[in-house]
Amino acid sequence: MKKIILSVVCLLVVGALTFNYVTADEKTGLSGYKVGDAVTDLTINNTDGVTYELSKNGGKATVIMFWSTQCPFVQPYTERINDLAKTYSEQGIVFWGINSNKTEDAGSVASHKEEKGYPFAMLKDMNNVVADQFGAERTPEVFVIDNASMKIVYHGSIDDNKDASAVTATYLKNALDEFLAGKTITKSETKSFGCTIKR
Repeated sequence: MKKIILSVVCLLVVGALTFNYVTADEKTGLSGYKVGDAVTDLTINNTDGVTYELSKNGGKATVIMFWSTQCPFVQPYTERINDLAKTYSEQGIVFWGINSNKTEDAGSVASHKEEKGYPFAMLKDMNNVVADQFGAERTPEVFVIDNASMKIVYHGSIDDNKDASAVTATYLKNALDEFLAGKTITKSETKSFGCTIKR
């Protein structure tokens, strides 16, 4: 009888452990893309009345930036990202800002774009569809897609410090320079830092 009880207890313990075990991806519900993955085409019918389609935006590459109107890690990047977008759009790179925060409505996203003078499309990701597709977790967080292959060639942060005066590594700029030169991107993945996307 003791052996039977002991066996039942062991089975219950093992069952409980198995039931409670989930991977990190299962906890967040995110799997997302990694560098080298091919991206499924996406279309966003934006609040500005324009339909944006990734595979038909005419660029050599697309920089997708998960953005926020409020995050204190995003705001210091206004001048830097505007300069990057203006410089590289002349070389065939398309920039998209994507706001996936459920706490930031379409109206505030549009007014934020106007206030900051962003020279690129700012798209509202309703219901976090795009953020979930990419597995994006933070703002700012950047993905660079080679439009010819639809593969991700860079993922991570814009640079290594939200304070422009303290930046020592310009990851996104370096990745774009190497991409345009036809070189393999030396540092294709970095750790993004900032605010979590509010789902």
